[in-house]
Amino acid sequence: MVKDSITTTKDPPMTQFSRRAILATGAAAFATSFLPGRARASDVRLTVSSIWGADKPFQKVVDAFNAKGLGVQVENRFDGDYEAATAKALAGIAAGKAPDLMVTGWKFGYFARRTLGARDLRQIDEARAAAIMENFRPSLVPLVTIDQALIGLPWAMSTPITFINSQLWAEAGLSPDLPENPDTDWLYDAGRKLDAALKGHATYRSALALSNNEWTSQSFIQNAGGFIIDPEGRLALESDAARAGMEAFCAPAHEGLWLPVSGKEQDAAFEAGALAICTTSSTRAVSFPQGPAKAITAKFPGLAGHARNMNSGGNFLAVYTQEAERAQAALSFLEFCASKEGQMIWSEVGYLNTSTHEIPLINAFMAPAEAQLQDGLSAETIWPGKRGLEGQGIWRNWVTRMLTKEVSVAEGLKQASAELALVLAD
Repeated sequence: MVKDSITTTKDPPMTQFSRRAILATGAAAFATSFLPGRARASDVRLTVSSIWGADKPFQKVVDAFNAKGLGVQVENRFDGDYEAATAKALAGIAAGKAPDLMVTGWKFGYFARRTLGARDLRQIDEARAAAIMENFRPSLVPLVTIDQALIGLPWAMSTPITFINSQLWAEAGLSPDLPENPDTDWLYDAGRKLDAALKGHATYRSALALSNNEWTSQSFIQNAGGFIIDPEGRLALESDAARAGMEAFCAPAHEGLWLPVSGKEQDAAFEAGALAICTTSSTRAVSFPQGPAKAITAKFPGLAGHARNMNSGGNFLAVYTQEAERAQAALSFLEFCASKEGQMIWSEVGYLNTSTHEIPLINAFMAPAEAQLQDGLSAETIWPGKRGLEGQGIWRNWVTRMLTKEVSVAEGLKQASAELALVLAD
């Protein structure tokens, strides 16, 4: 599984190579030709638009690359969340100031390629692109292939899993032996038992939360055998499978076991001991309680009688500069990001290991997420069309309406489909 061998050759004197030759050949082979940690006036200076600030592990990846002195210097520019960063990139491109690279959410893959102009890495340099991608699991390559173009590295991947407050679980008399493949029958039954046993508890307020967003609701639809957008790119919300998935998703809210709130409120409630169970991103494994109320984790619940078909979230690292020399320099950064050294630094953030390098799980909480990756993961909904950026907001709005019984599931799916059809047609 591990591909971590590097063939080295003796380097010629630094003075014999121009900056252009170094970039075109591949900076990694010439690392020993430079003084580490020293930026020169002649260095190519790139900007990567990201969703992480200077206090996050991505900055450590950038710093480690810059310290090698490979003739390329990278600046990590924090541009907000996926939506904000994508909108800022669109404005920058219109003004002739596109970022050289950008961290882009899976869900904006079509938008990145068709509207923002994400580069096909193979068109920049086919050999270098192939060598870079050998560092990643082959099963993930389709997630970064849009319109037959390889538009980035499968950089960050997470998947929704189930987090359980072990203290509340024990106080309700529930078994710590969790099923290998939990389903909604098991989960909702546990929620009812928690609710019955913990009424009047000092902190307990709600049995469970399934995350009020477009991501976990998609998981329910897929686990029921349906799609939001099918593999042919057509809206599929009015199918029997989509309705069955959404009815299962909304059931605990309609029963009173789930009090729908925002993601931040949900996570805060879990950490405070007010919420016993929540399904949310596996990246929360690095921050949820590890003290007296230590969390225990399980796979995301499937639907009884259906094969599991889980999705993933996260982002890809893409090249947007149209200048040939800068694009070659961007590949030098991607080469480091794909290396075992780069991946080891990046692993601190708690995403799944998308590479072929052997990297230990950050903690035991991540085991169900890794198991879901081994089972196989699809991408979260990739919204097509020039206005695809609006698609997820529309879907999330209708999810909320269905959860709160403002509309029935059948009517909500019908209305969501109609509204999305108008937006995605552009």
